[in-house]
Amino acid sequence: MQKNRIQNFLNAWKFPRWRWALVVAVLSDALGFGVAFWPPLLWLLDGVTAVVLFAVLGFRWPLLPALAVEAVPGLELFPAWTLAVAALASTETRQLPHATAADGKDVPSLQHYHKQR
Repeated sequence: MQKNRIQNFLNAWKFPRWRWALVVAVLSDALGFGVAFWPPLLWLLDGVTAVVLFAVLGFRWPLLPALAVEAVPGLELFPAWTLAVAALASTETRQLPHATAADGKDVPSLQHYHKQR
């Protein structure tokens, strides 16, 4: 089961939206350490992070508890955004589209990600 979650996370990492979500989460948690003593600025950072993550990933219920954890004084030092995005990515089961080669083997199709020349 643990191997499946790691494989799901690695597969999700191939999608740009998951990479962006993880970068936003890590940056938010890192910046949160710097503004921990200015609560209004921290609330603004968490609000912007929530909006950006919802825009990138769509509405996901596990992001709401992460927002709640970030709002509790003292718990904002816990990397809730990063862990929430990593947990969501590990449960993602979508695969990259595959194409079948002439010899019948499955080959990853990158047509979806690259323009044809």
